[in-house]
Amino acid sequence: MADIDLSGAHLQWNNDPLYENSEVTKQTLLVVDDYRSNLDAMNALFSSQYRVILHDNAKDAINCATREDIALILLDIDMPIVNGYDTCAALKNNPITAHIPTIFVTAAGSQAEEAKGLSLGAVDYVSKPVNLPILRARVKNHMKLACYRKKLELLSRIDGLTGTSNRRQLDIMLHQHYASATRHGHALSLLMIDIDDFKSFHDIYGHAKSAQCLKQVARTIMLVQHTGADIVGRYSGEEFAMILPNTDSAGALIIANKLLCNIRKLNIDHAGNKEHKIVTFSIGLATIKTQPNVRHETSLEDFVKKSDYNLCKAKFMGKNCVYHAGVNDAIEQDL
Repeated sequence: MADIDLSGAHLQWNNDPLYENSEVTKQTLLVVDDYRSNLDAMNALFSSQYRVILHDNAKDAINCATREDIALILLDIDMPIVNGYDTCAALKNNPITAHIPTIFVTAAGSQAEEAKGLSLGAVDYVSKPVNLPILRARVKNHMKLACYRKKLELLSRIDGLTGTSNRRQLDIMLHQHYASATRHGHALSLLMIDIDDFKSFHDIYGHAKSAQCLKQVARTIMLVQHTGADIVGRYSGEEFAMILPNTDSAGALIIANKLLCNIRKLNIDHAGNKEHKIVTFSIGLATIKTQPNVRHETSLEDFVKKSDYNLCKAKFMGKNCVYHAGVNDAIEQDL
């Protein structure tokens, strides 16, 4: 197999307009080739622009791709044990790695071989000996596409007004954490959070003030997250949800109480809230705790309904409180 000629690799890459400082250059490039000299060449070529990970065999490369946030893979074809074609097929058949774009960089340069590589899902095919400026340009283009795709995926998960997770993402994360909690026996808590008398707030202060209020409320909720695994999202309208993995009812109650306190500290005028005259929350709290791998009597749907029911109970009990049946029934009312 031909080595990559690095005789032109001493160019001043950092001065190349293709490599302006941007989010693109913060991404990770995985290079897979069984020749150490080729890996060293690729590392020298790209390490000043990207985070580069090198592997000389398919098994380690596939394991790496499932663990790391890989933006692009450069893959040789002629490798021992598992060749590049089979490696590409394995990556595309794995839902964790199927989205990662792959470029074949190989001495196998016939049209039939190129067609086979592209038919397996590769986004590009570069024949050796490699033209370095062309390879760099192709890598840059695909890195930019990967960056744009990641941004679009992020936007598809975010509520445009508040910056929290949207309802679709909340549903996905609820399914994932419920499945994990029931499989491993972890506690899982869910807070349903609703702004008290928000309709009257909107009627009195109008759309712009209502939007500003929702943004302030969202920031307040997000600042109370106690672990990086907590998820905050806009469930609907003025209702938010907070998913608390590995959090029992006592821990969730601390979070809920802090939310009630912090929203009051904002002191947002609310003439429609006849009792308090400021914006307040009502919170419904539900918690599940199971034995590992034991089927739980409460389905995910019932779990969500329980939290929503407890929210209704909090409203019924006078608002500005958190309700969690089984934990002193009504808790933290009008602190």
